[in-house]
Amino acid sequence: MLINSLSLLFSYTPFISEFEAALLLGAICLLVAMITPQPLPQWPIRRPGNLYLFLQSAWLGQAPLKDAFWPFFILFNAALFYNDYRAMEGTFTIASWTTVHIMLAMPLIYWTGAVWRCSDKCSGRIWSALARFLTVAAYLDFGLRWVIREYYPQILFNCQQMIIEWGDCI
Repeated sequence: MLINSLSLLFSYTPFISEFEAALLLGAICLLVAMITPQPLPQWPIRRPGNLYLFLQSAWLGQAPLKDAFWPFFILFNAALFYNDYRAMEGTFTIASWTTVHIMLAMPLIYWTGAVWRCSDKCSGRIWSALARFLTVAAYLDFGLRWVIREYYPQILFNCQQMIIEWGDCI
């Protein structure tokens, strides 16, 4: 998350500089840390037996933070890296690259709600704030990917091979 999108924008465009990105991410991290509550001293731990009950307990804030955060974080980043890999290899068009991002948007909303609700079930406030910041960073990454799609598609896609989609690489 933010690795491919920021590195492409830093290297090939004047859209954002490293200093501006660091300043923006630092300000967002500080804001998220300020609004993160102190963890509860004790919380009920539910270990559901099937996937549906696991997803429900995470959404309701009844699961430990690590159980709500790590599975989706790993799957989300793996999907983004694979999506970018396929685009750089020329096997994905801009439309298919965008479709994968649209498919990842709904689980991202679920993940955000689960992490924010479960953030009081952690051993420290720093981990809660970091988990919340990384969910916000996922939305920033989607915004940067929209900028790449709309204004700089030539840095990620081979525009000579995209004869089917006439207006994408102008």
